[in-house]
Amino acid sequence: MPDWRAHVRDHLGSLRHVRAEEEEVVCELAGHLEECYAALRAKGMPEEEAFSETCARAGNWEELRSGIVSAIEEGTMNDRVKQIWVPGLVTLLSSYVVLTLFQRIGVRPMVLHPGEPRGVVLYLPWLFLLPLIGAVGAYLSRRALADGWRVYLAASLPALALGAFFLLLFPLAFALDRQVPLHIKGTALVAMTVGWVALPGIALCLGVALQGLSKRRTASR
Repeated sequence: MPDWRAHVRDHLGSLRHVRAEEEEVVCELAGHLEECYAALRAKGMPEEEAFSETCARAGNWEELRSGIVSAIEEGTMNDRVKQIWVPGLVTLLSSYVVLTLFQRIGVRPMVLHPGEPRGVVLYLPWLFLLPLIGAVGAYLSRRALADGWRVYLAASLPALALGAFFLLLFPLAFALDRQVPLHIKGTALVAMTVGWVALPGIALCLGVALQGLSKRRTASR
């Protein structure tokens, strides 16, 4: 019996940046070729002729490799959308809709050091609800078969988005608004990072952990 796995590896070559799926693809193709070869031999075809016929049915290996890579890349992109961006958009919209509602009904933030330079601004009811929002994002991400960092990325997207915004905004503020003392700008940057990025991010990730714990308890019953 020919070594069809070795044959596939020799002819298929590297799958470049989708090497994680390479072994699975090799095993599947080798299984199909082995079944085809066995069927031809069962019909009484000699070994060499059955081998040649099976190889011929495999077709053009270059075209096959290109098709496999394209299919895997498309599937990976679809997975990212379902596992990261859709749940992330849900957490992003939910968190800031809730924050807007709190502001509309007159909920006032707690400001640590209300004088200048201003300290950390905390909307405590909003922070207390963020673990629930993070848990929803984690649930949607895990339902799409995500795990590890993808779940946390989807759930903590609101904090990460604000962090990216601050990284873009504050270099401009430091460069353009020269009338404000440097230490006040620096204090404001640290305070806003803590109040709008670090603490919300921790709260959202806490929701991820709680949702994972709940899922494990449900599975163990």
